[in-house]
Amino acid sequence: MLWIRPLLLTLQLMGLSVLVAAAIGIPLAFLISLVPQRRRWGRAVTAYCLVSLVACLATPMILHAAAWEATAGKFGWLTFSQTAARTYTGLAGRYSGLVACVWIHGLSGAAVVSLATWFGTTRIAPEVIDQSRLDGGRTWTWWRIRLPIAAPWVITGLLATAILAATEMTVVDLYGVRTLADEFYLFHAASPSITSILVLLVLPCVLSIAIFTSFLVSRRRGLDARSLQHKPSQVGGDGRRGPISSLAPAAAIAIVTLMYAFPLAGLVVKVGHQITVSSDPESTLAVGWSLRHAIGLLAAAPREFAREYTGTAILAAMTAAVCVPLAWSLASVTRTRPRLGRSVELLSLILFLIPGPIIGLAVVRLFTLPVPVLPSLYHQTLVPTVVALMARALPVSYWILRAGYAGIDRAVLDSARIDFSWLGRLWRVERPLLAKPLMIAAFAAAVVASGDVPATLPVIPPGVVTVGTRLFALLHSGARHQEAALAFWYVVAMIVLAIACRFRWKRAER
Repeated sequence: MLWIRPLLLTLQLMGLSVLVAAAIGIPLAFLISLVPQRRRWGRAVTAYCLVSLVACLATPMILHAAAWEATAGKFGWLTFSQTAARTYTGLAGRYSGLVACVWIHGLSGAAVVSLATWFGTTRIAPEVIDQSRLDGGRTWTWWRIRLPIAAPWVITGLLATAILAATEMTVVDLYGVRTLADEFYLFHAASPSITSILVLLVLPCVLSIAIFTSFLVSRRRGLDARSLQHKPSQVGGDGRRGPISSLAPAAAIAIVTLMYAFPLAGLVVKVGHQITVSSDPESTLAVGWSLRHAIGLLAAAPREFAREYTGTAILAAMTAAVCVPLAWSLASVTRTRPRLGRSVELLSLILFLIPGPIIGLAVVRLFTLPVPVLPSLYHQTLVPTVVALMARALPVSYWILRAGYAGIDRAVLDSARIDFSWLGRLWRVERPLLAKPLMIAAFAAAVVASGDVPATLPVIPPGVVTVGTRLFALLHSGARHQEAALAFWYVVAMIVLAIACRFRWKRAER
């Protein structure tokens, strides 16, 4: 009975987050699809939206929490008036507890849903879209034909949002929403019982079954990875533009700005946020913003938080260096063994869904076994931390490389088996063909590892600190100037990464 309330809170958070993600993500994908691609400004709008969505997706949850806490939290700049008094009007006044958690998870999930929906609807065969135009216009075609065809992509995005809400504990712990993951982290991580672990794994197991079923259904419908070879459908650029098409670019920019650019700007505003006390007989407080103060703090942040940035970069690079070769080998072997491939897919999905505190606890137990080498590795190296971070980084790398193999002509790979061994094919034939997926897999593994705070906290050695763990410790007292400056450069790095991925994708499509 003690688990009833956390379970209900978890289900409530999952349901509300999915509703927010669907309400924002699906219409946003529709609006992006209406932007004309044959005009330069239309391509610029689409690039801005996609780069922002990719950056939003790549940014860890603790960074989303820091950005919105600096904007609308208890010390956020939106919650203070010019008299330095706290205002409780609008979203800023109600930004706490379950509302804050749903808002953060919903916006992050909206990026997943929007990208998945846009990707699925633009990779439909052009002849299908052209034939559907005979029955209706662009709006009718998108909602009645293209969206149902891309339903597996949409469902996967919604399930990913529910998974993150069920297993992520940094945001709910920050705002005091005691879900199953947070309940386990607070009260059972030190001495877990079989009951606590099984209860915490119930929702991930159910969601894993749902995702795998959705994947099998999508295969039955013939939507395999070869559909990725279709170029994006150039819709929205021909014919007369109705009122919805005319407003679509502005609406898409407004939604994307609210999702990512607005909280990023909130970090900058928070860095330069100043509250001064007047020297009048009746002392009053005044709120202002100083550009010099903001530039000074931002310029000093890389030096002040050098240890955090260095620790994050080292862990991310080590995890990517281990995950990519393993994922590459698995993807290469399972390509010719369908039964083994299905088993690896299911195991990778289950591994990805295990909550971070359980992963960290299992790694701690593993490296404290009475084996001569393990205690030394646990106390003197970063190996346990890298092993814990691999739980999510390895499945992500595997699925990216698996999709990369699916996009290669099978005849090319089969003919290479005549002249080369497995290692020879891997290096001399498959490596050049998978140059882009390998790079994306390395970036994705590094990003996932750099922001996986729940798995890092139990196993990170003393003296090593990352951006995520430092923010998790500091944000419980509210976002101050230092925390905002620390988060700013990390978010900027995510934006640069998203821009690089966008240009790389664009070059590959030419």
